[in-house]
Amino acid sequence: MKIPCEYCGQMIPETEQTCPYCGAANKNVKRAAYGVPTTIEELRAWCKAHNLPLQDMRVFIGEDYRGAKAFGIYKDEATGNFVVYKNKADGTRAVRYEGNDEAYAVNELYLKIKERVDVQKSHMGSKHAKASAKLTRLPIQSFIYLVMALTTAFAILLPFWQMSGPSRGYYVYEDQTYYYDRSDWYEWDTTYEEWSPTQADAELEENYEDYWESRTWTAGWDAGDFEESSWYSEQEWEDDDWDYDWDSSDSWDSGYDDWDSDW
Repeated sequence: MKIPCEYCGQMIPETEQTCPYCGAANKNVKRAAYGVPTTIEELRAWCKAHNLPLQDMRVFIGEDYRGAKAFGIYKDEATGNFVVYKNKADGTRAVRYEGNDEAYAVNELYLKIKERVDVQKSHMGSKHAKASAKLTRLPIQSFIYLVMALTTAFAILLPFWQMSGPSRGYYVYEDQTYYYDRSDWYEWDTTYEEWSPTQADAELEENYEDYWESRTWTAGWDAGDFEESSWYSEQEWEDDDWDYDWDSSDSWDSGYDDWDSDW
């Protein structure tokens, strides 16, 4: 939710440590939701409990990693500050946060991990679906049996396949911002400055990965925060939404990570 800045009066997200408009400290900042890790050790344990392949993800927890293409967090022993960083493709570093608030620092990386897991699961689902459509050459009789078996399996599994789809979050398509929440699309109305349900066209429905923007809202966007709309459900992702049987061959660098951006 949003709260007013005590200094300039602008409405800002309660998770912002400082006002994005005037730079004043947000004394009422909400550090993290219930159940979210608040220390580096808790974040490391949480990732392990959810079977996240940190090395493949290029995520370094508790380490000042200096290689290219990496997200990480560590405590600078010299200053006592917690540092959240991203190393770009060329090896240069962008510091997301540096300060003495460990819970805030951990939450910054936790949100990025959530976003990347969401996109990766969507990406892997599409890849596996495409791979399953390929058939090897078989003798005609075996092919007929295979078709019959696949037809039966398709009828049984179709309801489950239909459950896959876009990840929850923001998409930008033809200069218009959309939000996908579980099973529905919403569009930002620039005239009335509000979110409203919409029917996504075939291009967005079928190639949603190409238009993915972010799991979380960022101050300064042309579209408002969907979580502030009447359409938003307070229900967060369940733990089951995080668990996934990651394979060591799954690529976490498939083109949707912009390693040249600051975050």
